[in-house]
Amino acid sequence: MENIFIKILIIAITIAVYKMSSKIREIKHLSVIPPVILCAVIIYILNALFKVDYNVYNSGGKILTFLLGPAIIAFSLPLIKNLKVLQKNYSIILIGVCISTVFAVLSVVCVALLLKANPDIMLSIVPKAVTTPVAIEISKVLGGKPEITILLTIFSGMFGAIFGHWILKGINVKNNLAIGVAIGSVSHVLGTAKCYDENSLQAAVSTITLVLSCVTTALIAPLIIKLIF
Repeated sequence: MENIFIKILIIAITIAVYKMSSKIREIKHLSVIPPVILCAVIIYILNALFKVDYNVYNSGGKILTFLLGPAIIAFSLPLIKNLKVLQKNYSIILIGVCISTVFAVLSVVCVALLLKANPDIMLSIVPKAVTTPVAIEISKVLGGKPEITILLTIFSGMFGAIFGHWILKGINVKNNLAIGVAIGSVSHVLGTAKCYDENSLQAAVSTITLVLSCVTTALIAPLIIKLIF
């Protein structure tokens, strides 16, 4: 009974913190930060302050993690609403995804070689632009270290979610199709979640882009690494 109470308490606190994070975003200078990132930071601070073991927190947190599966279905709603636009521009989206994948891989390799980084580190960073579960598997295929891949993939998503729209606005990119492709191809789920705050077309394009990026990166990254090395 005590374990059930702890799980319910953890779930309730997590939901309450997320709601609070959504309210904090209403503050002018914090509006660019997705609530999921604010929530994660606050939860981490609370766990550290009250010395809550990760396994204890995760006893309730894993229930919310399990619900992420069904929640992914919600990503299909913008796709359905903008199906005609996606069908009309599928070639543009596909070309954009392929170009972004090649650039994402080559940019990592070039910077790593320039800085004389350890090959293990470089191979671990290569798949950082795709969603974490896929990035881990690609990292294993390439011979990288999944732990480093997870860290850089999360950082990539956070950076894109916080600064992606701001950067695109700064270089005068206003087309929702272009924004969706740009965000989805480098900032995966976190960036796509930010697109949902903007409009349904951005969300739809970003969603399909992040899925296609997983496929293109899995196919292209090993080929590029093999050609270079």
